[in-house]
Amino acid sequence: DDDRPRVSGIFIHPIKSMRPVSITETKFDKHGLLSDRRLMLVRPLPTPLHGSFAKGEATHRFFTQRQAPSLATIELTPVLSQDRTRILLKVSSKLSGSNDHAYIDTHPNTIKKYPVRYPAGVWSDVVEVADVGDDAAEYVASIVCKDDPSFKDVRVVSILESSMRKVSDKYCPDAARVGFFSDLPQGGLTDGFPILVATEASLELLNQKLKKKGKDSVPMSRFRPNIVIGKTNKAFDEDNWKAIKIGRGKDAVILHLVKGCPRCKQSCTDQLTGERGEEPVATLSEFRALGRSEEDVYFAQNAVLNGDSYNKGIQVGDPVTILMRGEAVWDMEDVQAE
Repeated sequence: DDDRPRVSGIFIHPIKSMRPVSITETKFDKHGLLSDRRLMLVRPLPTPLHGSFAKGEATHRFFTQRQAPSLATIELTPVLSQDRTRILLKVSSKLSGSNDHAYIDTHPNTIKKYPVRYPAGVWSDVVEVADVGDDAAEYVASIVCKDDPSFKDVRVVSILESSMRKVSDKYCPDAARVGFFSDLPQGGLTDGFPILVATEASLELLNQKLKKKGKDSVPMSRFRPNIVIGKTNKAFDEDNWKAIKIGRGKDAVILHLVKGCPRCKQSCTDQLTGERGEEPVATLSEFRALGRSEEDVYFAQNAVLNGDSYNKGIQVGDPVTILMRGEAVWDMEDVQAE
């Protein structure tokens, strides 16, 4: 039992594209890990030439480290318990002598009361969000304007309990469908799927290759996973995992690993300083270019919950059982870049 794979890390990203927060345990709801990527940044889209937006058309577009690497410098208050309803935003004291900061009240009752709502584009989807106010927006703008002064119009928004954004049916197994009508799981504000799983062995192999080239190793934070698993048999064994069980008995959580996660320049952004280089994507391209194009390189696996695993929990140290293996799955279309 001691040699079985185990959960070695759990991470949430309270605001999409800002720093991860390490936690020791979590539960799941319909949007994924509690408090993970429930907020994001957006910028307004130009008014259409015909003068107004159509009903349901996105008026704002999601905004990430891909455009503003300085977002990696913003620390978030750890979510200490499920009752924690405030997030503190502050640039790391190691990078700034300033004590400037902002708070966001994320209590569900507060989110419901935010009066400004709009449809926001996340890749090819449109999701309804609530603007959480000027304080957070002005604080974030003061940081990202160092990347580009035009980013001063950035806003911070929250997903609503009623917001709907389903995962792609091209990759979702039937066992992950939910409810009487077998609905597709929700994707929340993540790039496409609610959970990202990575293994220590895969990172170790990548870092071995970097060191052979005389380059610095990279931490797991570059890949922004939710669940990190240690003690696996070999690097990238997770490519062929189809279903895994985390924990024991009736409270165990079952995840379906649906497809590999393509990597972009965000993985080349130092998650402490915001500095951007060519690694690790350059080295990954030498042995992990597995998609339709040579530019599509993969690290970690996207996952969805089994239909009966909602409201269950996991913790660091939980054993991981590989329930099913199969052929690796990569993107069926060209990977989007933005």
